[in-house]
Amino acid sequence: MKRIIREPYKIFFETLGNKTRWDIIHLLRKGKLNVTAIAKKLGYEQSLVSHHLGRLQKCGFVSMERNGKERIYTLNKETTKPLLGLMDKHINKFCKKLCR
Repeated sequence: MKRIIREPYKIFFETLGNKTRWDIIHLLRKGKLNVTAIAKKLGYEQSLVSHHLGRLQKCGFVSMERNGKERIYTLNKETTKPLLGLMDKHINKFCKKLCR
């Protein structure tokens, strides 16, 4: 039997499973934002948001572009947006009864 490599999956799901990171991802579904705007909209300290954006960026869920001194964050259009769409489809089909 082939050995299953679990660590990348563990990191993937731990990254998505964190409430703060999930809040950031959900907010970025609406469009690009800088750290200050994300922190203000979510009511989190800017340093906390920056820390979690770093993890999201390392794992490829978000990307960052510089606009002068400002850093603008956006969801990865190639993989994260389709993944969220697939998750929405799965939740709507199989998990809605759990939330009632």
